[in-house]
Amino acid sequence: MPAVEVEIAIVGVTLLASAVQTVAGFGFSLLAVPILSLLIDPAEAVVVSALLSFLNVMRVSHASRADTPWRTVGFLLVGSVLGLPLGVQVLLFASPEALRLLVGLVAAVMAVAIGLGLRWAGSGPSSLLTGFVSGILATSTAINGPPIVLYLQATSLGPAAFRAAMSNLLVLNGIFSTTGFVVAGVLAWPQVEAAAFGVPSLFAGYWLGSWLLERLDPGRFRRFVLWLLAAVGSLTAGIALYRLL
Repeated sequence: MPAVEVEIAIVGVTLLASAVQTVAGFGFSLLAVPILSLLIDPAEAVVVSALLSFLNVMRVSHASRADTPWRTVGFLLVGSVLGLPLGVQVLLFASPEALRLLVGLVAAVMAVAIGLGLRWAGSGPSSLLTGFVSGILATSTAINGPPIVLYLQATSLGPAAFRAAMSNLLVLNGIFSTTGFVVAGVLAWPQVEAAAFGVPSLFAGYWLGSWLLERLDPGRFRRFVLWLLAAVGSLTAGIALYRLL
């Protein structure tokens, strides 16, 4: 795509993803990465989406530190850091269409899993494994939040602690992921510049989402978002599979 059209696409996708995240409480990377991967190189789409998602979640994390269950976050973060290098290898060596296929499948499967309310029991080993899977997904697809959601749904955390655990873990994970991108050479100035075009849309999307939140039924909107995410992920995977075959 021409540069101007790419910039417009990043602005529009970021606006939509930020609004969805504000209303539903999740979905930024689940929506942004599959769409962007169809418009630009998928590895670049992963890095740009990861940067924007990191900036987006920072808005929440600072205000929620007092409610954060740091022991739980610590176990998940250790597992995540161990998984990050494997995800980077996938990002570096997978073909563009294989990476698009992976992004689409992960987005669709994770949307369905969240919609079905799947969860697994929390413990030290399972939190490390959850973090490990999240870490691999963080640097290969930028879709690392859903495994954490599925894990935390099985805990006894209240809404404030749940939100704090998610946001602060994703911020810390984002720092390590960004470092991994830099070391691997997949994050350079062009990706930073591309992400910068989406920054104003983060704030506009938050405003739009807040406006919609007062006018929509959150439960119905959440179900709509899950169907949308599953459809977008499936479409991305289908197009990638068609091109591969």
